[in-house]
Amino acid sequence: MATLYVRDLSDEALAELKIRAARNRQSLQAYARTLLEESAATPSVEDVVARIRSRVSAELSVDEVLGDLDAGRRRE
Repeated sequence: MATLYVRDLSDEALAELKIRAARNRQSLQAYARTLLEESAATPSVEDVVARIRSRVSAELSVDEVLGDLDAGRRRE
């Protein structure tokens, strides 16, 4: 396991983290580790967008989309 040091954390942020850790009945270290691990396990927006783009198979032009919308409006 690695060790991570956080420098220049504001007093306000540290106080809030200590309060939240206490509410969760965790030490500050355990609480911070949980936050970091959850953040690392959550895919970034860029990764999600890239995954979605890799699954999209249709390539439509703006004109095609607008034409389909107009056609749908005419049917209603």
